[in-house]
Formats: sequence, structure tokens, C-alpha cells
Amino acid sequence: MKALPNILIVDDIPSNLIYLRIILKNVEANLIEAESGKSALEKIEGIPLSLAILDVQMAGMNGYELAVEINKSRQTESVPIIFLTAAFPNNEQILTGYESGAVDYIIKPLNRKVLISKIQIFLQLFSQKQEIIESREELRLSEMEIKKGKVELELLNHHIINVREEERAAISLMIHDELGQAMTALKMDLNWIKENTGDPESQTRKIGRMIDTTNQVIQIVQSISAELHPKLLKDLGLAAAIEWYCTEQQDRSGLKITTLLDDPENEDFKTNLALFRILQEAMTNVIRHAQASRVSVILNQLDEGLQLTIEDNGIGFDLSQVETAKSMGLFGMRERARYSGGTIKFSSAVPHGTRVTVVIPETNQN
Repeated sequence: MKALPNILIVDDIPSNLIYLRIILKNVEANLIEAESGKSALEKIEGIPLSLAILDVQMAGMNGYELAVEINKSRQTESVPIIFLTAAFPNNEQILTGYESGAVDYIIKPLNRKVLISKIQIFLQLFSQKQEIIESREELRLSEMEIKKGKVELELLNHHIINVREEERAAISLMIHDELGQAMTALKMDLNWIKENTGDPESQTRKIGRMIDTTNQVIQIVQSISAELHPKLLKDLGLAAAIEWYCTEQQDRSGLKITTLLDDPENEDFKTNLALFRILQEAMTNVIRHAQASRVSVILNQLDEGLQLTIEDNGIGFDLSQVETAKSMGLFGMRERARYSGGTIKFSSAVPHGTRVTVVIPETNQN
């Protein structure tokens, strides 16, 4: 709801003020009444005016002098002045009035229709001016949001590139260290069999070891595949995928990870994938930065949808740093939640750990 415009009316004769008040009773504006120039200046200090209606002949400070004082401190927002006078002003008085901010003169006795029509024109001009100011402010805020969005997009792109390179490096290391060693062992065993064809018993033992190594290779390949695209999400659902992932991370990192998982009533792969990726990002942050020893992962089926909570007992972090480049992991989690129609909340206190709470509504799971 827009604020009403303010109109100042000044006349040193109380009955004239009452008459003006009656004339203007149906005008949609706040009336500020004063019986002297000094009183008027006190009442309007710090208040924006859309119009001032001033009696020319007043004791002490006359209307011209008051008009000058009104606009002295309002150089960028000059107030239009309507002067009320008992006699038509001469040329010198008209010039004085315009120099002090006059936009019109009205001769007493006042004609109600004439005064109202003139006031409505100025109020319309004021309203149009306010709309322009508001449009400019909205444009300024929009530009600020666009600039902020560009900065966040650049940071996110940088983060995505870094994450992609880190994932490639991790996969390369896993292939080189684990698959490479296993395949080298298989090659050595095959060469041994080739060179020892006359010892069936030894060959049998070698082949048995090769089968064990092959099983290890299969497990490594399955592990890499699961990291890249968790097939468990489609086959067994979100709760099973979270349980598997937490067990894997506990074995690798040494963290004590506890889970409390509801089975979702309505499995949806898009929702499951969003929650699973948020869990991965949150767990990566815990392992890299939190210096935690325990993590709890809770999946709740609520009336409104699914809620995932990841909480650690680490050192926490300053929430004011969420918008920085170092927190792009948090930004990525927030974007995943938003894209799925959900919300995410970060709660942290130094040095009392961090909690990440994600809620994705049921309506976004279909």
C-alpha cells in the first residue's frame, strides 16, 4: 500500500484553515496544517511534501518568505507552491512568487472546484514522479541482483571446474594405484603360467590367485562406477544408497558415521539424486575442513516431503562466509536444493560443529 502524499496548508486565520480542511476533506492526502510560517517549518521538518498551499499575507513570515524557506533545504525536490491571496497580485508580486517557488495563484474567496482541480493535477504529477523513483529503485535493485548473480555464476563455474578436475584426479589415482597394481599382478601371473607349463599344481594355485585378483578388479570397477553414478538409487532406493555411501566413507576416512533412515513413501530419482549429491558434498566438506570425529545422517519422511540432515561435531565455520569463493560447495548444495523445489539451511557455531538440513516437498517428488 502506497503512502499518501503530504499537503501543507498555512493560513494565520483559523477559520480559513477550517474552510480549507473542509474543501480538501475528500482529497486523498495527509493534510499538515499550520497558522504561521515558523510553525509550518517545524511541522514539515524531514517530511516529504507534494504540495504547499500558502496564504500570502501573514503576520511575521509572509507566504513568499515561507516558500523560500520550504525549498531552501529541498533543492533536489522542490515543492510546488499555490499562493492564496485576497487581491490579484501585481507584476512585481507575481515575479516574487515565482522566484520563491510558486506554480499558481488562487484569488480569494476560494472556488472549491478550481482549487480541487489544481490540487489533483499536482497530486497526479507527484504520483507519476513517485512511480518513476520506484521504477528506478527496482531497476537499481535488479541490476544489483544481476551483478551478484554474475559473480556467483563465475564462482560456481570455477568451483565446477575445480571439482571436475579433482574428481578426474581421484579416478585417475584409483585406476593407477588399484586397478593398475591389480592388472600388473595378473600380467605377472600370466607370464609365470606361460613359463611354467610343466607344473599343474603350481598353475592351479596361480590361477586361484588370479581369480581372487580379478574379483578385486571387479569390485574396484563397481566402486568407481557407483561413485560416478550411484546405480543403487534406481535399484534399491535412497535409504539403501545412503547406507552404502556412509559405510564406504566410514571405512575410508575413519569417521564414526551413524545413520537413521526412513524409507521414502514415494521414490523419485530426481529427488533422490539431489539429496544424495548434497550428502556427498556435505561429507566432502566434513572430511576436508571440519576436523570432526563423528557424523550423523538422518533421513525423515515428513508430511510435506523428505528431510535430510547431516550433522558433525567438528570446528564449525563462520556463516558470514557463505557467499565467498571458498564456500562454493555450500552454494552448489543450495542450488541443487533450489532446483528440486526444496530449501536448505546451514547451522554452524565455532567450535561446535555444523548441521545441514535439506527439505524437498512431496509435490516436487512426482
